[in-house]
Amino acid sequence: MRDKMVRRAGKTLGIRELVVLAVLVPLLGLTDGVVVTTTYGDLNGVEFLTSTIGDAVFDRIYTFKGIPYAAPPVGDLRWRPPQDPAGWTGVRDASQFGNRCPQVVDIEGPPGTLLYEITRWRSNSSSEDCLFLNVFTPNVSSTANLPVMLWLHGGGMGIGSADTYPAEIPTSLNNVVMVTINYRLGNLGFLPTRDPDTDGNVGLLDMKKALQWVQSNIRNFGGDPDRVTVFGQSGGGWAVSLLVMSPETRGLYRRAISQSGVAGIKTSRRGDTTKTEALAAAVNCTAASFDDMIVCLRGKPAQELLTFEPSVPIVGGRFLPDNLWDMMHKKQVNEVDYLLGTNNDDGYGLLAATPQVTADGLNRTDFEAILPAQLAYVADQYPGGNVSSIVQPTIDQYIRDTNMADDPIYIRGQAIQLMTDSWFTAPTVLMAQAVSAHDTRVYQYEFQRRSAVFADRPPYTNADHGDELYYTFGIPFLRDDTGTSWKYGFTEEERDLSLDMMTYWVNFAANGDPNNSSGSSRMRDLVNWPRYMTSSQAYLKLDVTSSSDVRLRESNMKFWNEEVPRFMGKEITTGEAEKSTCSFLLVALSLVVYFLQ
Repeated sequence: MRDKMVRRAGKTLGIRELVVLAVLVPLLGLTDGVVVTTTYGDLNGVEFLTSTIGDAVFDRIYTFKGIPYAAPPVGDLRWRPPQDPAGWTGVRDASQFGNRCPQVVDIEGPPGTLLYEITRWRSNSSSEDCLFLNVFTPNVSSTANLPVMLWLHGGGMGIGSADTYPAEIPTSLNNVVMVTINYRLGNLGFLPTRDPDTDGNVGLLDMKKALQWVQSNIRNFGGDPDRVTVFGQSGGGWAVSLLVMSPETRGLYRRAISQSGVAGIKTSRRGDTTKTEALAAAVNCTAASFDDMIVCLRGKPAQELLTFEPSVPIVGGRFLPDNLWDMMHKKQVNEVDYLLGTNNDDGYGLLAATPQVTADGLNRTDFEAILPAQLAYVADQYPGGNVSSIVQPTIDQYIRDTNMADDPIYIRGQAIQLMTDSWFTAPTVLMAQAVSAHDTRVYQYEFQRRSAVFADRPPYTNADHGDELYYTFGIPFLRDDTGTSWKYGFTEEERDLSLDMMTYWVNFAANGDPNNSSGSSRMRDLVNWPRYMTSSQAYLKLDVTSSSDVRLRESNMKFWNEEVPRFMGKEITTGEAEKSTCSFLLVALSLVVYFLQ
């Protein structure tokens, strides 16, 4: 066992402090504790022994759970910007997760299943007092200067919790400090108000507040505040992209990672309180003035205010100044390094819930009948967008093989690809183009592994939405109760893929380059990941045998990112058009100079 000395801010405590802790720690029921100082008070974390994790590079790491990074957003603080938490005296127990945030439904996979590993509630309760974060670190020295990765959980910004993701595993396998956070969800996190300080985006402001906490405190947990990467998947990936588009978050992180989620999503415009007024009417909070209506809503139990509607960020204010597509198209994004990508069948799960999709395929009539509802998600991104204007062009784009136009198997495959491209791949490519225009380092991937453990999945699917999570969180390295066998049936090649992906991710967080293993806890013989450039549009195909390629589904990307916006009334300026305009101006300027001479 390595050195277990109790430390404060990376320094050995004095004799008097050790005597006090010798009394306090047994009373709190803690063992092998480690104390770290924060700006609000001292925290007592615990050791996590890594014997249940195969190939761990540390025999123990330290975990600090349930750390308040903001005051409870209750009462008058509901829908307000997050406030500083109250400080405390003495040493606060950080051995248990804090409350998870209220959500419309608690989704937890069946015990004993693979899904359970990333959806299992490890918090004891749900409460509006939920603005907590957790820190996982292999080293609490204030001079360790390890890269920091702050995780934003998925769930469409309407469900989910930080505690379900086993950050102990990647921390045990890599030289990195990991932080997971809760943030307000659904109508409690994204409800249009007339407050100019929030515009209703309080869930996003929670993320900003957590990043500020990291800047002020992470050094004492072994982290480097100058090397913070914010990363997330699905709804968490959306959130990451929104932070990258917000001028309010500049300087709080250096890098970003979005996994199967970039903000090609519906928004609400600042000042449009239709949704708020509808919610108020539903819970008997109609009032003569908007302010009185909000007062009434603040008095309602949190669970009464949650609905099954998706979370919708509000644009046109301080946090998100413009429509999301416009900001990406105009390259109005923060200059940060960005690693982002998708799974090659991300859209399968969205379509699988449709009863018309069966083992026999999807017939042409049913495909055309369900298409408008599926495309409404796309049209909703554009103010005033008309879904009917893109139905036939979409059919023409995806049902191009006239010999197969009535083949249900072919149509089902094309429908899955359509959903994958429109929901996930196209926004990801648009964001890659926006960020790379600032000459920052961008890396794109497509995860392609159909994992061996998903034997019951239909044979016509590959990597579904969320499949890469098991690899980036090191689930293949969990051991069973005996500690001698693997818990799940991943192959050795898949365990190598998991190590590769974690190494790429941590290398990127540490150095801005997934190929650069400087400071890594282990060396891997990695396939070179080419940098994404607007000219080459290179990306990495992640699989047990990874390889690079260029221009991922180029025709479909041009359709969603150029043709569809035109149908929605947008003026598209492509790189070539900009280049032509620039060349014309140079020629015109030369002529002016010539005649003046």
